[in-house]
Amino acid sequence: MQVSSRAEYNDSEDVRFAAILTGKEEVPEIDTYDTGLAVFQPKGSNNNNLKFSIKIAGMDKIKKACLHIGKPHEDGEVVAELYKSETPQDEVNDLVTKMEQEEAYVNILTEDNPKGKIRGQITNLA
Repeated sequence: MQVSSRAEYNDSEDVRFAAILTGKEEVPEIDTYDTGLAVFQPKGSNNNNLKFSIKIAGMDKIKKACLHIGKPHEDGEVVAELYKSETPQDEVNDLVTKMEQEEAYVNILTEDNPKGKIRGQITNLA
């Protein structure tokens, strides 16, 4: 499964943020072989647009892909559902700031794990 923003993500573009998604990052940990990778690239003069791509291996029955504000090994609030990506532009600016501070993560929820099956902290690659 691959989830992408409305503007098609181009793998050749410079990636600014990334998260490796595993069950070990969930709170509490989940024992699973399922994995994923999320990459993000802020766009626009004020970082008011965010392109992203999520690739997930080994999972089915996915309900949501969410972006949370939170540090490693702690739960945080949902700030965007990545399936819809209807976050207002001014909130995207704040989100990019949290990504720069490595205080955001991606969480994948399934029918069997409604609080999350795999998760990954977003890392600043700049």
